[in-house]
Amino acid sequence: MTLTAVIGLGTMGGRIADSVAEGGHEVRGFDPSEGAREAASASGLSVYETAEEALQGAELVVLSVPRPEHVLASARGALSTAGGAVVVDMSTIDPGTAQDASTILAKHDVTYVDAPVLGRPDKIGNWTLPAGGTEVATALVRSVLEGTVAKQVIHVGDVGAGHAVKVLNNLMFGAINAITAEVLTTCEAAGVDPEVFVSTIADSGAATVSNLFREIAPKMIASDFEPAFALGLLAKDNKLAIDLARSVSAPTHLAEIIDSVNTAAMEQGLADRDTGAVQALYHSQSAAVR
Repeated sequence: MTLTAVIGLGTMGGRIADSVAEGGHEVRGFDPSEGAREAASASGLSVYETAEEALQGAELVVLSVPRPEHVLASARGALSTAGGAVVVDMSTIDPGTAQDASTILAKHDVTYVDAPVLGRPDKIGNWTLPAGGTEVATALVRSVLEGTVAKQVIHVGDVGAGHAVKVLNNLMFGAINAITAEVLTTCEAAGVDPEVFVSTIADSGAATVSNLFREIAPKMIASDFEPAFALGLLAKDNKLAIDLARSVSAPTHLAEIIDSVNTAAMEQGLADRDTGAVQALYHSQSAAVR
């Protein structure tokens, strides 16, 4: 049993805390939101009023916060009191911030591993975690999270590599999301039934078929934009991928187009809707399907 603290008990962090506890580990939780603390406490989790209390004696600390600045604030604040612990950052941030957080925490004898989630929130237990950090620290992360929240924890390189894998994966998500909306709109304008198009492609064995296409295309056709993954979050992640590419002087031709599609859709008030809501943007711009 590994004493584990979970800092951030929102949609992802709350699920992680529950699953690690169900795996037989002692879990302590903290979130700055009173509502999140109350929800976690109601699920049976040991919740503390301050992060420092939750961190006391923890061997592993799971960090799950919304934005890069929250990671740095945590590193400069409460996490610096967790000497001897391994912090596994499961947020989605840029590699540079991960490296900065690691440097800050190392001064306090805290080891940092970035291991963001590849997988939907409701697929917990089957997630893949690409881990950036030392092999030794990754082994501790694997011993707690593999078999509880993740199907596999894969060491992908040094600190920051895990976040690089995550944001680039989400950039591919953004590309598939945008092009699916674009081709479905073109189908309608060209007089091809989008449902026939999707079923034909999905059953064809064509190289273009992906699990994501199979998932989002029917939802777009039905205008079902209940958020499984909010467009605003995808847009944030895609911007992180662009920042990463620019930081290493890699081209961003398609990434910038994807970003422009996301931005235009959010300007129509769709940030809180599912990523498939970009379909509404395409409809609004197509005279044939308005």
